[in-house]
Amino acid sequence: MRFVVMGTAVCATLLGFTSDANANRGAVALSPSSQWNVDFAPNKCRLARMFGEGEDQHFLFFEQYYPSASAGLTVAGPALSRFRSRARTSLSFYEGQDVLRTEPFTGEVDGFGNAVIYSNVNLESGTDGADEEDPTSAIAQLDTEFAAQSQYVMLRQGSKLVRFDTGPLGEAFEVLNTCTQDMVRDWGLDVDQHLTATRAPQWLNQQSVVTRLQRSYPSGALNRGQQAIIRLRVIVDEAGKVEQCKTDAATDNPLESPACREMERAEFAPALDANGQPFRSYYASSIIYQIGS
Repeated sequence: MRFVVMGTAVCATLLGFTSDANANRGAVALSPSSQWNVDFAPNKCRLARMFGEGEDQHFLFFEQYYPSASAGLTVAGPALSRFRSRARTSLSFYEGQDVLRTEPFTGEVDGFGNAVIYSNVNLESGTDGADEEDPTSAIAQLDTEFAAQSQYVMLRQGSKLVRFDTGPLGEAFEVLNTCTQDMVRDWGLDVDQHLTATRAPQWLNQQSVVTRLQRSYPSGALNRGQQAIIRLRVIVDEAGKVEQCKTDAATDNPLESPACREMERAEFAPALDANGQPFRSYYASSIIYQIGS
C-alpha cells in the first residue's frame, strides 16, 4: 500500500522546490539524445535517459527501491516549467490508451530545472493504487509485455502537453526487474523462493499502525514546510516478526520519518513458499509526506 501523511499547514512546494512562471506554451515533443542508462545502486535501481539538445535538454527516469509492479517517475526540463503541483495531469504511454488521471508533485532536478514527480506509476493503471501488489505473490515485477507496447511518456495539464518519445520500454523494464531481484539478494533473501511463493507477508494490524503513522508528521519538518517521499522496507522473519526496518529518501530533501519506530508494532502472517511453509521475506511501501491547507 501507499501511506499519505498530511500536515495541517499552508500548502508548500514539494521539498522547497520552486517553479518558473516563464513557460513554453503548446505541445512539446522530445526525441532521445542518449541511450538508456541503468544504475544498479545499493538501495535503488534507476533507469534514466536524456531527451532534447542544448538549452532544450530534458531528463526522464524511472526509479525503484524494491521489486514492484510500479515505479517512481520523474521528468525534468524547461518544457515542464508551467506544470502546477498537484494539478490534475493526464498521463499516457501509447496511442489509443485511455488517459490516466493523475495528480503529481512539481519540483526541480539539479541541472535540468522544473520537474514533474510521481511517487509511483503503473503504465496500465496510473497512480491510483499503484503501490498495491498482488497478495498471492511474494515478489512483484514490472509488466514487461505491457511496457513493450509503450510509445512515449506524455503529460498534459490543460493546454500544456509534453511528450517524451521513449519508444517501447519492455527491454528496459526487464533490466529494472533484474536490478530489483539483485537487490533482494543483497538483503540476504532467497529470490527463487520468492518467485515461486504462494503468499507474501500479510500485515495483520495494518490499520492501527498506519493510523499512528499518519498522525506523526515530524513537527520540525512541518514547521519548515518540508515534504518528502520515503521508501519503507521491513524484513519479516518466519514467525511474522519484524526483523529489521529501513527507510530511504526518494527525494533530495529527506525528513526524519518515525516510520521504523512505528513499524516495531507491526504484526505479520509470514510469507509462504511453494510448499506452503513460512519463510523469511520482506514488506515494502512508500510514504508520502504532504502538507495540505
